Amino acid sequence: MIENFSIAVRLLNIQNDKLANSMLEAYGMTNGQFKVLNLLYARPAFSLRQVDIEDFFLISNPTVTVILNSLEKKGLVERRVNPADSRSKLIGTTEKAEAMRGEMHAVEKKLSSRLDEILDGEEKEQLMRLLNRVIEGILPPAELYRYREPEEMKK
Repeated sequence: MIENFSIAVRLLNIQNDKLANSMLEAYGMTNGQFKVLNLLYARPAFSLRQVDIEDFFLISNPTVTVILNSLEKKGLVERRVNPADSRSKLIGTTEKAEAMRGEMHAVEKKLSSRLDEILDGEEKEQLMRLLNRVIEGILPPAELYRYREPEEMKK
């Protein structure tokens, strides 16, 4: 039994990434690209800047640049000049990405359903309550809003 919380969380994250990457291989996509695409699906069209993605996932500018460049090359996202600030760009999904939306949500549900194979409904609810309690204890209240799932992501 793993008794170090940090190691347990890291191990779960690594295994989830491996599973997601294997499922996404058929789409020529990585889990990092998938996460960004799902975030874009969940927000109003062309409402996010690159810095918003960096802040949401707490990842560096170069990492997000690589992900966006790759998604753009695949024809899944595009960048448009921000009318409120011509120095920045707004990022949104393309028609090709929108056509894949149902498939991507199915992959997301399949990933989430792996937990159903391990835990029953009550155990899953208990785990989520405990994880949320830990998250709320770690994150400053002002940052919690950032990680609330939009209703569309809960469907």
